[in-house]
This record gives sequence, C-alpha cells and structure tokens, in this order.
Amino acid sequence: MRVVLIGFMAAGLGAVGPGTAASAQAPSAASATLPPVGSAMATPPRQVPPGYLAGKPPVAILKLLPPPPAPGSAQDMADRSVYAATATAVGGPAWQEAVSELNPTNPAYFAKLSCAVGKQLSAQTTPFTMAMIARSGVDLTGPMSTAKNFYRRARPFTTDKGPACDPISKDGIGAGLGFSYPSGHSGIGWLWALILADANPARAEPIRAFGQHTGDLRIACRVHWLSDVAYGRILATAVYDRLNAEPAFQADMTRAAAELANAPDVACQP
Repeated sequence: MRVVLIGFMAAGLGAVGPGTAASAQAPSAASATLPPVGSAMATPPRQVPPGYLAGKPPVAILKLLPPPPAPGSAQDMADRSVYAATATAVGGPAWQEAVSELNPTNPAYFAKLSCAVGKQLSAQTTPFTMAMIARSGVDLTGPMSTAKNFYRRARPFTTDKGPACDPISKDGIGAGLGFSYPSGHSGIGWLWALILADANPARAEPIRAFGQHTGDLRIACRVHWLSDVAYGRILATAVYDRLNAEPAFQADMTRAAAELANAPDVACQP
C-alpha cells in the first residue's frame, strides 16, 4: 500500500483550516509525520494529528495475524487460484473501478463513500467526521507497517506474473507498492466503514458493503492475494475494537454522529 493515508490526512485536515469545528477540537499533543509503509511515497510527508492510540500500547498485530499462507497449503492454492482467475477480467468493469480507486484519497473514492453514507463527506461539510477518520487511519498505519515489514510477503504479480492495474506495478518487481500482507487498502476501507456505520447506523449496510468492496477491488486490481485482503479486515477490526475502548474516540463518535445527521444528503444512482 502506498502511503495514501498521508495524502488523505493532509488534504482532509489541512483543508479544514483555522476556525472550523475540526481545528477547534484538534489534539493538543504534538503532530507526528507518518513514516513510509514499505512503499514509495507519491508526495512528501505532511504533518498530521496523532492517532487516538498515541502513547498507548500498540495493537499486538503479530500475535493477532498468522503468517501468510505457507507455499503449497490449501490457503496458498486458493490465493493462486483466485489470482489466476482474475486474469480473465483484466480491463473489465471491476478492473476499471479499481483503477479509479487506487488511492482512497481521490475524488472518486470519496464520492462513492459519500453515496454509501448518504451524506456529503468533505472538509467543508463534515470537518469533524473527516478529522476523526483521519486520526483512526494513523492508528491503523502503525500495526499495518509492522506486519508488512515483518512478513515481507511478495505481491502476486511479482511471483505469478501478469498485469496489475496500478501503474507502479509495471516494473514487475513490486518495490513501489511495498509488501503485500496484510492489505492496507482493505484495512482502511473496512476501518472507515465500521466507524461510519456507527456514526450513521441507518446506512450501516451500504457503508459496510462499500468498505468490503474496497478490499475486493484490490483483488480485481491484481495487486493483492485473497488472504491479504481477508487479514487486512482483521487488522481493521482489531484497531476498531481498540479505538472503541478510548474515551476520546467515544466522545468524538458522538459528535461525528451529530454532524452527519445535519450534513447535506447525497442522492446517488443505484
């Protein structure tokens, strides 16, 4: 996963600007710069607020996630079978959709997420909600980086070859995208879905469906194994559980729910 969270938090929080609800509630702790997550940086690091778990014991991700599937295991064969099957859909609708959502910071991603939530998500319309999910992204980045750099799993297009939808994959090496396990895109999509479903429970079903789809598109893009995506969601769930134990997060969830209730509705085509 590229360091997409840096771009999101710099754009989402930076665009909030002074005098908004988000800046009025900004954490008093010093900001921290996100480190590279085993991948190339599309933009220089930007300062972002600390996560809710800053200074707390880290998520014990290496105890939670098993190693990637062993070569020749049933799960490994399932991974390779799914990857081989996606070759028939290169250039198709799911492939093109994955191209449009290579980075969860881009307008296409947030337009679709807004549709799922039923509210216009932006630094202007929902600054407090944007700040909250940005901070949660910081909390996911740490354990994600730990797992990726510990297990160092190769991307599928580097071992089983074939095209992938991300331009960074064209070298066939995978260094630009970093290690494969677990999927950061799957993790962030599912984490944000869990949070936003709590903040707007009337739309919980489409929000969670969208969060799951974020990971599914990484399989269609051919940059992740099936198990990478599955365990990315487990990572997200572990972070989500930890966040819900934090009083600061619980208080922010209450405020985000009120903000979303008053945010502009979005009418999207089915």
